Amino acid sequence: MNKRILLLTLLLSVMTMQGQTVEKQIRKGNRQYRKSNYTEAEVMYRKALETKPTSAEAQFNLGDALYRQENYTDAIEAFQKVVDMTPDAKLKSQAVFNMGNCLLEQGKYYDAFNIYKVALKFNPENQDALYNLEYCRAHLLKSHIWVDPQVAHGRVEASEEMAFNGQMVTLSAKPDEDYALSQYVVVKADDQQVTVAVSGSRFEMPKFDVIVTAEFKLAHKINIDQNIAHGKVSADRSKAIEGQQVTLHSTPEPRYMVDHYVVTKTGSPSDTVPVNDTVFQMPDFDVTVSARFTLALHVSIDSTENGQIMVTDSLALPGQNVGIIVKPAPGYQLGDLTVVSDKDPSTTAPVSDQNVFQMLDDDVTVKASFVEAQDYYQVVADTTLEGGHVLLDVDKATRGETVTLRNAPEPGYQFKEYKIHQVGDTAVQVQPLGNFFTMPGFDVMVSAVFEKQEGEDQQQQQQQQEQQQEQQDQQEQQQDQQNQQDQQQQQQQQQQQSPQDMSKEDAQRMLDALENQEKQTMEKVNEQKVRTQPKRKSEKDW
Repeated sequence: MNKRILLLTLLLSVMTMQGQTVEKQIRKGNRQYRKSNYTEAEVMYRKALETKPTSAEAQFNLGDALYRQENYTDAIEAFQKVVDMTPDAKLKSQAVFNMGNCLLEQGKYYDAFNIYKVALKFNPENQDALYNLEYCRAHLLKSHIWVDPQVAHGRVEASEEMAFNGQMVTLSAKPDEDYALSQYVVVKADDQQVTVAVSGSRFEMPKFDVIVTAEFKLAHKINIDQNIAHGKVSADRSKAIEGQQVTLHSTPEPRYMVDHYVVTKTGSPSDTVPVNDTVFQMPDFDVTVSARFTLALHVSIDSTENGQIMVTDSLALPGQNVGIIVKPAPGYQLGDLTVVSDKDPSTTAPVSDQNVFQMLDDDVTVKASFVEAQDYYQVVADTTLEGGHVLLDVDKATRGETVTLRNAPEPGYQFKEYKIHQVGDTAVQVQPLGNFFTMPGFDVMVSAVFEKQEGEDQQQQQQQQEQQQEQQDQQEQQQDQQNQQDQQQQQQQQQQQSPQDMSKEDAQRMLDALENQEKQTMEKVNEQKVRTQPKRKSEKDW
C-alpha cells in the first residue's frame, strides 16, 4: 500500500516539475522574443517542446519566432503542428491565419488566399483573416493559358485553361513513339521574348496570358539486365534523350546489398557509361543496366545500461565506414566502446575518436559501457556567422557523446557545411559526421558556412546578440504565470463548449456564413476600391 502511494506521489511530482520546466522555458523564450532576440527565443521554445512535445503554447510561439526571422517555410510547418495538436477551433484559425501571412510575406497571393479561407472555416468570426482574404483577392488576376497545337514529335497539355497569378499550373507531355520530352517552354503570349520559369513540369502563373509549348528529341532505350544475381534493378524511366539524368534503384534479396551498378552500350559490353553512385547521364545510344549484389554483413547492438547506442547502418559491406551514435543517460558518460566479431570474439574493429569503425569481413556486435559523468564540456554556437545561424539543443556534453546539429539559413542563403573547433584555438578541428559530431575532451565552438543562393544580390545583415542573459524579474514571472493560467482556463472552457466532431448541418452553416461575410466585405472593398495594406499577424502573448 505504502509503495503504491509513494510511486504515485513521485509520478505527480515529476509531472509537476516537467510542467514548471516547460513554463520556465516558455517564459525565457518570451523574454528573448520581446527583446527581438528571435533566434534565442526559438532555442528556448524548442527546448520546451523537447520537454513537452504537446505544448501548443511553445509550438505557436516557435512559429512566431521563425516568422520574425523570415524563415517562413519552417514557420508554416510550426503553425501546422499547432493545428494538428489542438482541438481549439479559434486557436486553429489563428495558426492558419499566420500560415497565410507567411505566404503573403513571400508575395504568394493565390496560396495565401486559399489559406485564409481555411482559417475562416475554423472560425468564421476571424475578421483579420477575412480582411486579408479580400486583400489577396484584390491582387489576383486570371489570365489565359494557350497550348501550342503544332508541337513537333508530341503534344502538350496544361492542367488549366485559365489561372490566377501565383497559381501553380501542371504540364504533361505525350511524346510520339521513339521520342522523349526535352523541355517545356512557357512564354508571354504577346511578347515571346519574355519566358516563364518551369520547374519540372510546373510553373507559377504570371499576371499575363501565356503560350505553352515543348521540345521533343529522339530517345534511346534503357534496357535492364534480367540475369542479375541476388537482386533486381530498375530505372526511373524507360527511355531518355542524350544528356538526361537517369536514376537507378535496386531491390536486393534478403541480407544482400548493391555493391555497384554497371551501365554499358547495348550490344557492346566493353563500352561503359560512368555511374555516380545511383545516377548516370544518358549517352547518345541505347544502354543496358546491370548491378553486382554482395552479401551484406549485420551490425548488432548489445544491450546497455545508463545510456543508448545506435549505428548509422545496420547492414554494411566489408570496409564500409559505420558511425556509432552515443547518448548517455543524465549523469553518465561513455566508458568503453568496442566492436567485436560475432565469429571470433578476439577479433575487434578499431573505433576512432569520432566513434567510427570500418566493417569487418564478418557480422559484428557493438558493445558499450557507461560510467558516472566526471566532466562536461561546453558546446558553443558561433554568433558571428553571415547568412544563417547554428542552433544547438545542448550547451554541454560529455566526452564521446553524440551532439546533433541543426542550421537555419537566412533568406537568400543556403547551408553548405559545419565547422567545429576547440574554443580559443581554431587550429584544433573536430570532424562533423553529417548532422552530428562526437564530443571531444575540450570545449568546442560550432560554426557553419552559408552560401548566397544564386540570383540573390542583397547581403543579409545579422541581427542577433552574442549573449543570452536570464533576468530574474519576479513580477514579470508572476504575471506570465497568471496569464498562462488564465489562457489555460479559457482553452478548457472553449474545449468544453466546442464539440470536436462537426455535423454536416453545422459545417454548411459555417460555409454559408463565410460566403455571406465574403460578399459583405467585397462590397466594402468595391466601395474602397483596393486594399493597400493587409493586416499582419496579431501577437498571441502566452
